Amino acid sequence: MAAYVQVLRRSALCAGLSQGEIRYIAERLQPRMVPAGCEIVRQGEPGQSMYFVDRGRVRVSISHGGEPPRTVEYLGRGGHFGEMALLTDGMRAATVTAVIDTWLLELAQAEFQKLLIHVPGFAANLSRAVVARLRRDTARRERPHRPAVVALVSSSPACRSVVRPLAARLLQRGETLGLLTDSQHKPPGEPHLVVERLPASLVPDALVAAVKSRIHQLMEHQSRVLLDVAEQAPSVLAPLLSACEEVLWLVDTRQWEASLRLAAHLAAHVPGLGQRLRLVWLLAEHERFAPADVPQGLAVPSFKIPWAEHAQPAAVPQRGVERLARHLRGTRVGVALGGGGARGLAHLGVLGALEDEGVTFDLVAGTSSGALMGLSYAGGWSPWDALPRFRKALTPPRWVRSLPGGYRWYMIGMFRLDRWDRLLRPFLHKATLQQLMLPLYTVAVDLVSGREVVSDSGDAIRAVMESINIPLVSRPILRDGMALVDGGLLNNLPADVARARGASFVVGVDVVAELPRRFGKNQPDTPTERMQPASLMETVLRVTDVQAYGLTSLRTDAVDLMVRPDTTQFEFADFTRADELAEAGRAAALEVLPTLTQALEDLERE
Repeated sequence: MAAYVQVLRRSALCAGLSQGEIRYIAERLQPRMVPAGCEIVRQGEPGQSMYFVDRGRVRVSISHGGEPPRTVEYLGRGGHFGEMALLTDGMRAATVTAVIDTWLLELAQAEFQKLLIHVPGFAANLSRAVVARLRRDTARRERPHRPAVVALVSSSPACRSVVRPLAARLLQRGETLGLLTDSQHKPPGEPHLVVERLPASLVPDALVAAVKSRIHQLMEHQSRVLLDVAEQAPSVLAPLLSACEEVLWLVDTRQWEASLRLAAHLAAHVPGLGQRLRLVWLLAEHERFAPADVPQGLAVPSFKIPWAEHAQPAAVPQRGVERLARHLRGTRVGVALGGGGARGLAHLGVLGALEDEGVTFDLVAGTSSGALMGLSYAGGWSPWDALPRFRKALTPPRWVRSLPGGYRWYMIGMFRLDRWDRLLRPFLHKATLQQLMLPLYTVAVDLVSGREVVSDSGDAIRAVMESINIPLVSRPILRDGMALVDGGLLNNLPADVARARGASFVVGVDVVAELPRRFGKNQPDTPTERMQPASLMETVLRVTDVQAYGLTSLRTDAVDLMVRPDTTQFEFADFTRADELAEAGRAAALEVLPTLTQALEDLERE
């Protein structure tokens, strides 16, 4: 009974109540245990009781009409749910799921009705809680997923190098952490970090019981608990991981096959683990891509972190750790790169300038030349390293440049002679989109169905080739019943794609925000008698430009912050001015940098 009273003292429904009133409520509660991943109540079903969370954590989600479920709240000890069914028509207003093993205190409907009469303060607190939840539901904002209990499973001693900088990054964001570890190395000494070594002398069953008990104790006072363990027997790992809301499996690429077999085995035998598991690849200095052969049943989201074999923990590249920390804090920052021919080189200036200032992205969505530039960024190349490579590869020989329309004919040759593939293949080989450093989503259009096609898997070069495939300049690419052409035909700035793939904040980069006011040799002030007809190719490229400009101006709802490099002085097919285009991108990025930095800080504080 004393334990129930402690739980109720943490509940908003018992605020201001006397000791006797709280004991009156506690005497009417019944305990219930719910394993991780199990539904406790389901929206739309009858309900005859409400609940307080004793230990553990639950997720509250609602769905309107045919929409996917939207997470609105996470509840820990002292949280309450289910009262709406007892106050209204008896139907559950939300679905509540245990995210880790959870112990509940159940209050039956008959006892609930007695409380409303005999404990007026409880009824007043309940009214305030209901109003607050109705306001939250009206706002229709989804609560960021911030797992409170996270396991970090290391496949080698080197993987431990991620744990300390990750903890430090979370602490910098104001979190308080408990770290349970089986490592024998000296733990980091950080304020607001409680570090405890797991007892090595206990038999497996006693160890699991001790760890679970300590997790719940730490959750009383810490905002998050990290469980840092090495790979070991499934009989030990399975019950440990079942107590965790999310599992980050740190994989050393030098010995990854056995690690993934173990992870796949556990995912198949631990209920719900497949949905909670994320792979974190530690890439050696010479590696750019994660291994391709992920076991069937383990096609889970992954992170990649470059890593040096003898690096100290502080030397682990911070960009990878920042993305991992941001994921745990429930935010993802996406960048949408629009099409625009050669003007797409301005994307490299934008990305390079932001990278120099410490701004990182978690995913990339690109159309046409935005997909091409996004491929280099998502593939792990610095924008400043990619710039001279693109400039060299895309600059026509001098004799071609001397020909009338030489730039345009050279670009046509890039498509017709399959030079794009030959340009990119030495750098990417057979890498898939899943293997890239960052998730990349490319947009093409299928002329058979007339619909937009977003690629998120398969050969990375093929996906980009489909996205940059300009109609009439090149033939449609035929695949799987589709005839694929440039994605700018329907979606030239795919911010909505980034949003749909989980970005909570989207930066859009529009390289055709302003159209050059000329067509061929004609300008707005050219007299009618002096106007000259343009070639077919000039017309095709100008139509592409105008269409991209019009579509982008109509599809910016998903953009939180727009970067608009001034590219009006550059031609669609002139790749020779790469440095100038990159500088235009850099200048535009620096102009919005203060606003962007503040917006990202605000996002972290939500």
